[in-house]
Amino acid sequence: MKRLLAALILGLSVSAQGQVWKTVPKGVRILGYRNVTTSKVKSNYNQFRSESSLGSEFRLDATTLNSIANNVIVPGEDINADAYNNFLIGEYKVDAAAQFNVHGLGFGYGITDKVMLYAEVAFYNAQVQTNIKRTKKNTYGDTSNILHNSEGGVSEEALADNIKNLPDVDEAVIQSAITRHYGYKPIGDWTGAGYGDMETGLMAKVIDKGIWGVMLYPGLILPTGRQDDPDILQDVGFGDGQFDIFGEVGTGYVVNDNLSFGTTFRYTYQMPTQKELRIPESRDFSLSDRKGDFNVKYGDRLNWMVNSTFGLNDWISFTPMYRFMYQMPSEYSSEFSQADEYLSYNTSKVEHQVQLTTSLSSIQPFLKKKFLLPAQINMNLVQTVGGQNVPKVGRFELELRMLF
Repeated sequence: MKRLLAALILGLSVSAQGQVWKTVPKGVRILGYRNVTTSKVKSNYNQFRSESSLGSEFRLDATTLNSIANNVIVPGEDINADAYNNFLIGEYKVDAAAQFNVHGLGFGYGITDKVMLYAEVAFYNAQVQTNIKRTKKNTYGDTSNILHNSEGGVSEEALADNIKNLPDVDEAVIQSAITRHYGYKPIGDWTGAGYGDMETGLMAKVIDKGIWGVMLYPGLILPTGRQDDPDILQDVGFGDGQFDIFGEVGTGYVVNDNLSFGTTFRYTYQMPTQKELRIPESRDFSLSDRKGDFNVKYGDRLNWMVNSTFGLNDWISFTPMYRFMYQMPSEYSSEFSQADEYLSYNTSKVEHQVQLTTSLSSIQPFLKKKFLLPAQINMNLVQTVGGQNVPKVGRFELELRMLF
């Protein structure tokens, strides 16, 4: 469940009708509010870019046990191969689903006619449901019979008796091991609320030719959001815990009063930070009863957006949009070199999203002196349609923008 909100970062854009290079005039303020409600998130796009359950599945067999605690229960692969391969404590599945409601607030101020200062922050409400299910029972009896019927001698006879008398490991035992042995809080339903990271920066109009232009967006993301708790497996952090620096460029072209195009590109550098994390013992088994200090450098992120706006009239417009995100692999460094490798494995991300925005705006009527208040209401339908290591999520956004 860690870093699940990567697809839910809110962004404030004051542009209308696809004119992404426009700023508000000097002394004019813009206030934006956005409410985001997601669908229930039950799956994600895994490292192979195919859809898989949001929860995890794991198997406790001889190989798993020996990777965690070498030769404690099944003494190596030198015993009867059929018995070794047959030995199973159980297979388990952690069902997980999550849902979010987000309130975002943004503010902008025209420093000059070409430069605007802005800031935005979001408040998150999250609900996560998790449940452990056992999907396969133990094979103690079958494994014991294989050993009894083999020609391994007294040692395998004794091992057969020991395996037959092992305690059964059901869901309650797994929960107990997670809490008592590893020190995590119980797996179950979790709710959380808090602020996300705050974004602030400038929008600087560098070219404005009337029908096309270019805007630069330098900015900073402040670590004001709640971070993941290393003692809660099913929690969700609302922030990364480090400063980010980004630069964005936007441009667009107006074909006529009813059709325009826009695109933006952003590069985000995520600054290194110190974190206390669990120290994984293997790449495929992340549970650990030890913690350590790590220098974490989350991968830099690329975001690209392209849209087209179709104006039905001065009041109503429709904007289909495509978004692409790529995050480079993260890097971990500590005195635990093997754990650094495990934590860094498979941390790159790719995301493809489509969006349809329906806008009701009084900005054009205001500019034509046909309406008293310049405001805009946007209704956005957003869906993740592909990716790698990101959740599959749909969301509905209701957004209000006011100029004053």
